[in-house]
Amino acid sequence: AVVSTQSTGRPGVFFIGRDDGNIDVWDLMDRSHEPSMSQNISSSAITSLVPYRVSAKQVLLGVGDDFGTLHILEVPWSLRQPSPNEVANMASYFDRECSRIDYYKDREANRPSKGAGPSEPAIPMALETDEEEEERLKKSFNSYLTMEKDFLVKLGLRRDDDPVALVH
Repeated sequence: AVVSTQSTGRPGVFFIGRDDGNIDVWDLMDRSHEPSMSQNISSSAITSLVPYRVSAKQVLLGVGDDFGTLHILEVPWSLRQPSPNEVANMASYFDRECSRIDYYKDREANRPSKGAGPSEPAIPMALETDEEEEERLKKSFNSYLTMEKDFLVKLGLRRDDDPVALVH
């Protein structure tokens, strides 16, 4: 399982606890394609992350692991003190990302189906029975689960030998 929390003072900073005992720090004002830093905390999976503001000058991050050990880390100033206009910049960033996702969804929806060229009319599919539709949806969902696992493995958030709970 992967756990995460957001910085108490910076809207663009996230802490992600991984199964391998590492914490990835994502600072979206610095980089959006990879973690700004990774820190090994434990030899077992990180199971919880809880930020705690002690004062305006000190923020702690409670990190729990699979062994039941509590690790307490002090969050550095650069990860707790927002930069000027960070809130507005992050709002703009998320708006752009949402627009980009919508653009690609629209583009995919308007793309002609495979095999149907511009002069070739699309052939309507025969109506499926409920059982055929259910089987098709199960296959599609299982394909998604496998693809999601592969993606999480590439990010280092999941081990390759973790089983995938497929739908039967």
